[in-house]
Amino acid sequence: MNRKFHTRIAKFLAAVVFVAMALFSAAGAHAQGEGNVIRFVRNPDPAPDFKLDTLDGKPISLSGAHGKVVLLNFWATWCGPCRAELPNVVAAYDKYHAQGLEVLGVSLDKAGESGTVSAFVKANKMPWPQVYDGKYWKAAVAVQYGVHSIPQPLLIDGDTGVILAEGREARGSNLAKAIEKALAAKKQKK
Repeated sequence: MNRKFHTRIAKFLAAVVFVAMALFSAAGAHAQGEGNVIRFVRNPDPAPDFKLDTLDGKPISLSGAHGKVVLLNFWATWCGPCRAELPNVVAAYDKYHAQGLEVLGVSLDKAGESGTVSAFVKANKMPWPQVYDGKYWKAAVAVQYGVHSIPQPLLIDGDTGVILAEGREARGSNLAKAIEKALAAKKQKK
C-alpha cells in the first residue's frame, strides 16, 4: 500500500510540474511579444516566413522552398520523444526527398551546444539543414511559431505557406501518409 501511495504522489507531482512548466513557457513566450507570432497553429493558417542561418552558416528561408513540401521539425538532442521520432523523419526524408520533400530541423538545444548538435546530426544521418541559435525555448523561430513542446513537426506547402499537417498528424505512421497526400496534391497542380 505504501508503494502505491508513493507512486500516486509521484504521478500527481509530475502532472503539477508539467502544468506549471506549460504555463510558465506560455507566459514567457507571451511576454516576449515579438512580431508575428502564431500562438496555436491551426490548419490552414499560413506559416510565417523566416530567414535564418543553418549550422553550416548557409542562409535559409521558408520562402525559398517553392515547389516543395517542407517538414519544419522542432526538436532537441536531449528530447527522448524527439529521438524516438527521428527514425520516422529519416525514413521519410530518404523515401520522399527526391519527390519534393524538404526537411528543416530547428534545434532547441541550449547555448554552447553547437558541437553536440552537429555531432548528433552526423551520428544520426540527418542530411537536411539544421537551424540552431542556442536560445533553447526562446529560439527565434520557435517563438514565432508558438512552440511549447517537442517534437513539433509542421508539414508546409512551400508555395502557399499553408500548414498541411502538424503535431500528431505529422508524426509516427501519420507522417508518411501526410507527406504522400501533400506530394500527390502538388503533382495534381502541375
